[in-house]
Amino acid sequence: MSAKQFKASIKAGGGVVHRRDNGKSEFLLVHRPRYDDWTLPKGKLARREGYLEAALREVREETGVRANRPVDVGSIGYATAQGNRKVVRWWLMETVTEKFKPNAEVDEVAWLTTGKARKRLDYEADRNVLDRANGLVDDPTRATIYLARHGSAGDKAKWRGKDRKRPLDKRGRKQSIRLAASLDGHPITRLLSSEAQRCVQTARPLSFSIRLPIETERRLRVDASAKDVFKLIKELNGESVLLSTHGELIESVIGSLAGDGVDLDGPMEWKKGSIWILEAAKGKVRSGRYLLPGR
Repeated sequence: MSAKQFKASIKAGGGVVHRRDNGKSEFLLVHRPRYDDWTLPKGKLARREGYLEAALREVREETGVRANRPVDVGSIGYATAQGNRKVVRWWLMETVTEKFKPNAEVDEVAWLTTGKARKRLDYEADRNVLDRANGLVDDPTRATIYLARHGSAGDKAKWRGKDRKRPLDKRGRKQSIRLAASLDGHPITRLLSSEAQRCVQTARPLSFSIRLPIETERRLRVDASAKDVFKLIKELNGESVLLSTHGELIESVIGSLAGDGVDLDGPMEWKKGSIWILEAAKGKVRSGRYLLPGR
């Protein structure tokens, strides 16, 4: 599979609809008779329609709920049963009015607490979306940082051009595709990368999959510091972001977190094509776990 084969051709918007009932958080699930599954309300974009506009419309048409106060949860990508690539952008939204009537798309709805909703949902990606939305309900500053090391880029000593121009090699391109596959079902709001070509290329398949642009960030350069990254994380409150960067910088960041006693689940390593998933709140990293995509 090439990076371009990750390019999503179907675009949809979805809503993670929330309400409070007797002080408890509840989320709205829908049952689709066509697939006999439980999922979150979503639907394809109409012509000239934006993602958020589609999300609000689909929630209203499928569930009878009028919602407001949308908060960006992130985008996921996946392959449909027909083999097409699809991207769904999700928003957390609060209920204003409710008036459900069974229809061709949805014959039943259910308001469930987070734990019960997770058990009822049929798809892992939906559970990931729900988890992030629930985290934002509890604390709007909650952020997830996917700190990724670029893939293999050949022998640095043999490269004759500028180092920032050094591209991924064949192995590195495969690693970038595996990285995208490992994050496909996790909602992401932004993609940030070092200016180095190998870092941008590492993020490219995921960019195709979830139709988000890659933004270059100087604080992810090979000569940046852990302090630079922590300042960046403080600016990412409420976000779910891929940071594509260099092993030297990741070593500095993870070493600093370990020195501060942050709970880190995984070996002290940062292999090419791997990811440290950092959970932050109020601008400070609270925990992290290591993810090594399959080779």
